[in-house]
Amino acid sequence: MTLWKSFGASVRGPGHVSTGKPNQDAWASFQHSWGYGIVISDGLGSKQFSDVGSNAACCAVVCAANACRDKTEIDHHFLFASIKSEWLVGIAPFEPRDCAATCLFALLLGDGSMHLGMLGDGLAAVIKANGSIVQLSEDKSQGFSNITAGLSPNVTANDWRYLSLQEGECDAVLLCTDGVSDDLEDIDGFVKGFLEAHRGLAAESANRDVREMLENWPTPKHSDDKTIACLFRQEMADE
Repeated sequence: MTLWKSFGASVRGPGHVSTGKPNQDAWASFQHSWGYGIVISDGLGSKQFSDVGSNAACCAVVCAANACRDKTEIDHHFLFASIKSEWLVGIAPFEPRDCAATCLFALLLGDGSMHLGMLGDGLAAVIKANGSIVQLSEDKSQGFSNITAGLSPNVTANDWRYLSLQEGECDAVLLCTDGVSDDLEDIDGFVKGFLEAHRGLAAESANRDVREMLENWPTPKHSDDKTIACLFRQEMADE
């Protein structure tokens, strides 16, 4: 029998600790009989209510996943549209322009596929069953490297990066905001080492260890908020 488990953590970076600002990152996970998922979001730093936007993004993905729970075939255009509409409801009464946020998710739903979506920067990496790693990363070839896409009333399916894999092809998914991913020199090595270090732990222990790792991040002079979420396969003996 195959189960999927998740864990993660999000911490304020030293920059926001020193200024007393809230964490602009957020994450969420769910485990239900109809599916599993993780989501992370990074509120764009220049926006007044980016923390509202990131938390609403996580809630929006969970709601959109629930809306797809009984579908035998997932239309990712419908999924993206559902996330946007749920996000707009979630940020009310604030103006969308003041709440812009990235959105990265991994969802395993009733169609037997792992669905990954990425809007904005950060890292989404799949460890496949054969040990290879597939990454999603932001495509900045069409614009300035310091402009990051985020949820807004005008975002379309074309703004998302998307990947779908059969459940049997996947061993784990790791999502990171740019406060983590920008500091990684060996992404594949980090992803594999991170999973090996945590997959044998209970969820509470894994959450605590990840939080401690992020709070003691080794990169000198780092200042950004940091978030990691992981969804991984766990084989259980049939009784």
